[in-house]
Amino acid sequence: MDNELNVESKLTILETNIFYLLVGIILITIGSLAQRWDIYKGLIITEYAIVLLPVLIYLKIKRQSFKKVLRLNRLSLKQILLIPIIVILSYPIGAFLNSIVMIFLSLFGEVKPMPIPVPDNGMELLRSLFVIALSAGICEEVMFRGLVMKGYEKLGKRKAIIFSAVLFGFFHFNVQNLLGPVFLGILFGYIVYKTNSIFASMLAHFTNNAFALFLAFIVNRFNTGSNIPNNVPLNMSYTRLLIYGAIFLGAISLVTGIIAVMLLKKLPKSAEYTNLSIRDDDKDISNVLTAVESVPLVITLIIFIIINILRFRS
Repeated sequence: MDNELNVESKLTILETNIFYLLVGIILITIGSLAQRWDIYKGLIITEYAIVLLPVLIYLKIKRQSFKKVLRLNRLSLKQILLIPIIVILSYPIGAFLNSIVMIFLSLFGEVKPMPIPVPDNGMELLRSLFVIALSAGICEEVMFRGLVMKGYEKLGKRKAIIFSAVLFGFFHFNVQNLLGPVFLGILFGYIVYKTNSIFASMLAHFTNNAFALFLAFIVNRFNTGSNIPNNVPLNMSYTRLLIYGAIFLGAISLVTGIIAVMLLKKLPKSAEYTNLSIRDDDKDISNVLTAVESVPLVITLIIFIIINILRFRS
């Protein structure tokens, strides 16, 4: 049999969307039960058994080249050094976008914190870094910047980046954490195409989650248990506090975002990116999702809405 595998012709959008829906259903059922049993062990099961393993099995069944689909190419030292800096500078933007959603939700009721464990000590921090930062960075990137983004390349690279990012956001099944991951998905996808390496998005994803964990750890360590600071009026609404926080994050994002864009331009390009620019990606500009291809996504959206309504009312 011919060893040269036609990657683009075999990974269809419909099959990619069906795969996404099925993994999502397993995630919110078996994955959710596993995480309720033990958050860390449950997350390990979720990342490796529910997210990563099915992707690898699916690619094997489809006789796809792991190297081509997943872009298993080395990063240069300059890329390795620049990517974490770009991600950290972009972190306030994701936080700002999530805060906008939280402000909107707070108008209708209490906004509950996301069920992410905050490490209390050094050992818990290390465990969290492995489970939440490293494992998620590997497994979720294989699925979204690997399988999903490659499956959507029929529509062009820009659309592949956007669709994989949106699906990545909805895969969290939490409206409070929707816009941030969508933004990060776009950033990660662009970095993958520019470097032609999934290791780039793995490093970026790990950096983002690790930075979030470090921030939570530091805040938790310095939290003395006191209630509202003295300079905050007791009658100030939660929504108003969120608005002030969003304004603060927005101001920071404006500065750090400009620097991040400048560094993105300095990020070394791969030969493939130079020869096939994202700007010239649409082989057929009429390419859009068909009604049949959209069905799994519509079902996912319905599930997403139901889950968040139930969570908000509970």
